[in-house]
Amino acid sequence: MANKSKEAERQNKALQSILEGKPVEKDYVQVGYEGKAPENKGGETRKSEHSDIMASVRMPWFCPKCDKAMKKTLDDKFWRMMGHCFDCQVEYENKLRVKGEFDEWAEKKMLENQKSQLKDLEQSITDFEKTGGKKEWYNNVGVNTPMLEADKWEMGKEKFEETIQEARDFIREKREIVEKAEQQLTGAQ
Repeated sequence: MANKSKEAERQNKALQSILEGKPVEKDYVQVGYEGKAPENKGGETRKSEHSDIMASVRMPWFCPKCDKAMKKTLDDKFWRMMGHCFDCQVEYENKLRVKGEFDEWAEKKMLENQKSQLKDLEQSITDFEKTGGKKEWYNNVGVNTPMLEADKWEMGKEKFEETIQEARDFIREKREIVEKAEQQLTGAQ
């Protein structure tokens, strides 16, 4: 045998002993830890504390509404957004169009999306405000002798406050537009 490692020698020696009918001698000590043995629950399936969470996030094989196989990419997208497959969404929107309620439903959807985007913008401005207009990055420089180089950025107090105020005014203005559109939509019902 061509291998020259200690493990290969040990295996060759063990094979030779087996072929000769002799008992295999272990010429090494293996150390390990045997933890507490899992409790025998008589065939009952053991669940991790995360299994229910993972089951709720994982896309099922079949649509919960129509029981069709969900194997399209659009099925995955619509299951995450709407809780059913793409075909069920097309059918739902078609029923809304037949009833004449689709435009109103689409308008509500767009307003909800706009509200969500404004909320995200508000959060990002709050996060930016916490920085105080200052930021520091670390860059890895050097090829043979790597070093960290600090790169500092500062906006200036007046410019920072002006930018924050402009952003808050912009969000307030857009929020008012969305609320007016929402009032018109709910007033039309």
